[in-house]
Amino acid sequence: MSVKANYFKIGVFTVSAVALVVVALIMLNAGRWLKRNVHWETYLDESVQGLAVGAPIKYRGVQVGSVEHIDFVGNEYGLELSKEDLVRYGRYVLVRGSATHTDPHLTESEKQAARAGNIMAGLRVRLASQGVTGVVYLELDYLDPKEYPVMEVPWNPEREYIPSAPSTITVLGSALHNIARDLEKADIHTITRDLDTLVLEVTKAVQGLDLRHLSDQVEQTLAELQTTAQQTRRLVDSREFRQILSNTAGTVAEARNMVADLAQVSKRINTGSEKLPDMVSRLERSLRRIDTLLANKSPDVEETIQNLRVMSENLRELSDNAKRYPAQVLLGEPPPRLGVTKR
Repeated sequence: MSVKANYFKIGVFTVSAVALVVVALIMLNAGRWLKRNVHWETYLDESVQGLAVGAPIKYRGVQVGSVEHIDFVGNEYGLELSKEDLVRYGRYVLVRGSATHTDPHLTESEKQAARAGNIMAGLRVRLASQGVTGVVYLELDYLDPKEYPVMEVPWNPEREYIPSAPSTITVLGSALHNIARDLEKADIHTITRDLDTLVLEVTKAVQGLDLRHLSDQVEQTLAELQTTAQQTRRLVDSREFRQILSNTAGTVAEARNMVADLAQVSKRINTGSEKLPDMVSRLERSLRRIDTLLANKSPDVEETIQNLRVMSENLRELSDNAKRYPAQVLLGEPPPRLGVTKR
């Protein structure tokens, strides 16, 4: 009876221990299981040596997911591609991964819109290596969308498609390859030979110079420069030069005053030109009034002109009589003569 009781206790203990382990595993991984992951894929046109399933996916150094599958595009989508597309895209490496979504409360349409906006803003995937160890992983980052445009694919991706960008090592290798190709095109041997010839010619020219004569000429030139500097200093320190400077300063001041006066005159002219249209309009109105007045009073004006003509003729006749008979003008006409009586 005691043996059976011991077996029962051992069984209960074993079952309890297994249950505790299962509960602990569930509690430890509950947060990971409850997280909503985003599954996506990308296509790389380069070697992925060192990248393996389970490799981390980082965003600016922070791990946000891991690699789940690595294969060639031709193996996954070969049936959907034509022969030309298979030759072109079949060598691309397909990498699928998952990453934790930053905001699990968004709807599916909102998530797709957010991913499309991020891709337009420059979200790209590229290979990266960690330090000296050479551990290869995938890196998510925002790059220039004009420099790294989105590659259009002729198949329907099974997961969300995130465009890729060449890794830093690939870009550097391409630049070095271009430099080496340019060096191969350049004729290095000819350039080296020309440089040797140039060095020899310069050496011969230097050896053929009369260095002593050249040194004497340099000393003479320096002495002339020193003399010129002394003369210039004396000229600057002279009274006449200072007087010229003071006169120049006065002239500049007068020129400034003249410019100020011209500015005022210009302002007055501008003011007058602004008033000129008004004055012209007033003059036109006055002329119209005069024309109207003359048109209405034309008979009176003609009569007045006729009277002026008569007065002018009378004055002319009076002046002629005054010249001929001044006494008549001053004393008047003599009284008429009386008749003489006859005896």
